[in-house]
Amino acid sequence: MPASKSRYTPRYIAVVSLITALCVVGRYLFQFLPNIQPVTDIIIFMTLSFGVVTGGYIAILSILISNVLLGFGIWTLPQIFAYLMVVGLTWLFGHWPYLRRHLWVQAAFSLFAGYLYGFCVSIGQYPLLGGWPQFVAYYIAGLYFDTFHAVGNLVLYFILIPPLSKIIPRLRLD
Repeated sequence: MPASKSRYTPRYIAVVSLITALCVVGRYLFQFLPNIQPVTDIIIFMTLSFGVVTGGYIAILSILISNVLLGFGIWTLPQIFAYLMVVGLTWLFGHWPYLRRHLWVQAAFSLFAGYLYGFCVSIGQYPLLGGWPQFVAYYIAGLYFDTFHAVGNLVLYFILIPPLSKIIPRLRLD
């Protein structure tokens, strides 16, 4: 790409906005189910498809916009951190061809990402908990909800990603 050409074309902004809207609507529609949401799966797939920067934008915007609807709190920054960790690990492991080629490996990674997300959000609460023993108790108590998130990711990956994998590659971001 020439130095004078911006990465942020109207098409790029439109695609990122539409995928972010899909994440926000998905998170809002699934709010009645504890910790089950399509956001993690979409972020993983978009990071594998378009790279770490685009995945990061979608992650940050999805949390900020959906929290306008669902509520901001002390969890917002840890949520952003958690999704950026998911984006970073997706990008890192995305260099492994086996992950890119096999849906079931991606789905297993999304299961892991559910637990990673929960751990990162819990780490964000550590300063408020008063010490290591309280953190361990807090984290163990939250594993039940992290399991919902992880299993939800696994199931939703097989439902959402096959149709998205037919649509998304047609979207050029240039």
